[in-house]
Amino acid sequence: MTNQVDRRLTYYVVYRVDDVRIPAGLFVLGAGHGEALLWDHRCGSWAYDPGLVTRFLNDYRNVDRYDNIDRAEADQIAPTVTGLAGLPDEEAFHLLLVKGAAGSDGERPARFGAADPARDR
Repeated sequence: MTNQVDRRLTYYVVYRVDDVRIPAGLFVLGAGHGEALLWDHRCGSWAYDPGLVTRFLNDYRNVDRYDNIDRAEADQIAPTVTGLAGLPDEEAFHLLLVKGAAGSDGERPARFGAADPARDR
């Protein structure tokens, strides 16, 4: 099952300023239409907010502010962005996407209190 989920997740690193390549955020996108998580610095946890992620990625002004990266690179960047040792596993991300889709009302993102979603299982 993990290999299936691996292929279905897409990772993006977000930078603060386009000429200073300092990682400032992470996005995780699922295979389904409108499935996206981002690291919420204010809450210190992952948030389901496909609207914000889609707007950011589709805005031509941000084209130099993000890169599509693989899981291994996202895991290396995670401590800089999240302050945690690494990323949750793919199964945990998949669970957050499912919970987020069920709990989001379209206007407000679904937020998850645990920085490590595996603890919510």
